[in-house]
Amino acid sequence: MNKTHLTISRFALLANPPIEDTPGLGSVVIDVLSAEPDATDGQPSWIKISPRGTFTTRCGRTFNVDPEALVARFDKEGVKIPVDIDHATAKKAMFGDAAPAVGWVEELAAREDGLYGRVDWLAEGKSILSARTHRYVSPAWPHDDRGNVSYLHSVGLVAAPALSMPAVASAGLTKPETSMLKAIAKALGLNEDATEQSCLSAISGLVTRVDPAVHQTTLDTLAATRTELETLKKSGRDKEVHDLLEGALTAKKITPAQREAYASLCATDDGLAGVKKIIETLGVVLPESGLDKRTPADKVATLSAEDRDIMAQLGLTEEQFRKSNGLNAA
Repeated sequence: MNKTHLTISRFALLANPPIEDTPGLGSVVIDVLSAEPDATDGQPSWIKISPRGTFTTRCGRTFNVDPEALVARFDKEGVKIPVDIDHATAKKAMFGDAAPAVGWVEELAAREDGLYGRVDWLAEGKSILSARTHRYVSPAWPHDDRGNVSYLHSVGLVAAPALSMPAVASAGLTKPETSMLKAIAKALGLNEDATEQSCLSAISGLVTRVDPAVHQTTLDTLAATRTELETLKKSGRDKEVHDLLEGALTAKKITPAQREAYASLCATDDGLAGVKKIIETLGVVLPESGLDKRTPADKVATLSAEDRDIMAQLGLTEEQFRKSNGLNAA
């Protein structure tokens, strides 16, 4: 019987009680306490983290693990991998909650049957293993749509009750969580493929981006400036409207009764431009009255030298000339 049992988290493994397996089904959990204990403190130094190659989880998901590739990346990056409780690193850290490690994977090794890790257990980890409250290993890892694992993010110590529960959260997301992360990234103005860390950084930046008081002061200043500009603009437009309509009245293109109506049409820049075009097309609507050239009845016009030359040429008296030209008698 095979007593090595595997669980899959959101981007890796979920703990389940150990079962008797049929090779190839992959519905198993790895029992930490089944590993060889360290001679010094009784806790296992090397634990099996994942089987090798392609396997299918109990919930039907398929993953492909290349131990050599994971070891190579681990060695290149030089970042120790946390061992936590119930995938706290993946679930709680995303929301800024404490997610302390209970151990650290100091070394990875690719063996014939899978991926192994050498763990430096902290006091809390040793206590949990001694109490046997969390005895199974559940690796958390990102993967592509075909289930190819890219790197080991963290390792969770999990209990293995016979419970039906959703997969735990971590850096490598299943499709529903991926969609949610993409939506969050888009809302933050980031690219849809932004990482979880990029989203968290953007969210943190929102808190310190602008002081509310400074923001309100800026808005008030902009509003005051806009009002001032609108006032200046209206003042300039009012003068332009006055000059336009006075000119139209002088040119006899509009009547005094029409002035107010045209003025109301000039309340906006577009309206003013429209009235200008209308006035340009108008002809004289009021004929000249001739009053500007007529002399009041009680006033005697003075004859010019030219008038008197015409009188002499025509042989007219001054009285005859004045009468023929509608001028008051002297």
